Amino acid sequence: MGQTAPLSDVEKRYPALDRLVKTVVDVWPEHRSFIDKSLAPRTEAVLQASDRMAAAVLELTAGSEREHAENYHWLCERIKEEELAFARTERYRYSTFAETNAHVYSDPEFMHRYMDGLLYSHVLWFMHLSSLHFFIQRLGARVKAGGRVLEVGSGHGLLLYLCLSELKMGEATAWDLSQASLDQTRAALARLGALDNAKFAVQDMHKAEPDGEPFDLIILSHLLEHLEDPVDALKRLKPLVAKGGYIYVNVPLNAPMPDHLILLRTPDEAARLLVDGGFRVVEASAHTTQGVTLSRALKQRTAVTCSIIAEPA
Repeated sequence: MGQTAPLSDVEKRYPALDRLVKTVVDVWPEHRSFIDKSLAPRTEAVLQASDRMAAAVLELTAGSEREHAENYHWLCERIKEEELAFARTERYRYSTFAETNAHVYSDPEFMHRYMDGLLYSHVLWFMHLSSLHFFIQRLGARVKAGGRVLEVGSGHGLLLYLCLSELKMGEATAWDLSQASLDQTRAALARLGALDNAKFAVQDMHKAEPDGEPFDLIILSHLLEHLEDPVDALKRLKPLVAKGGYIYVNVPLNAPMPDHLILLRTPDEAARLLVDGGFRVVEASAHTTQGVTLSRALKQRTAVTCSIIAEPA
């Protein structure tokens, strides 16, 4: 692990990260201690990635930074409610898409605030930023420049942006069931100057069929936990991976959220999804809340993000 930078250096050396932190602390001063703990375990390389991602996030939220900070605070309060329920029941609140659709996805105001809050979490939560750094570093050593990437459920478009800007891939495709979500991804990539090589399609991954040129990389980031049958989705996507290509998955453990369905408790359970879906795990990493040890996170059942690079078996 690389050397960590003093927190006093953040303002001087990482201006975008500093600005994002100050925006949130101005709205929610009590959150400063959480942010300090989130920054403390970050190495120089991770802080540099944090600053680059903060700059992208600030570009996406230009003119509405305070509103996003307020919605980030709102999201954290909703997560606290889910965590309390999880501690009592040892299960997620919902188990079917019909439930999450009724209580989450069909509520435009809820979804607006939810997505706003998640955008800031990509930088402020150690496990989210650490997984982004893993994505850049480890896939950067594997995927070919000029290749084709597909992301299913692309959300804010940050991973597709990284594929085009940092991994130098040549063409990005976004799939989603929702045209509104695709429009959000399109707008984000436009603001980040990465729209020219992007395509968008309303597509159900459970109905995916090989059609045309396969993809060198398929991304499923924080998606499988929202599905009733994630293994079927993986099986459907397997034929779309090009020879020598990869699938990249971010999936959380012990992470109660308003719309999470599939509860995974260990990294082995996360890897098993890929294996059952027809893939061989090539590389995996676990990113914990506040950078605590994995054994402590699993014992205390605090959230962990598992990042998995796999290839068709």
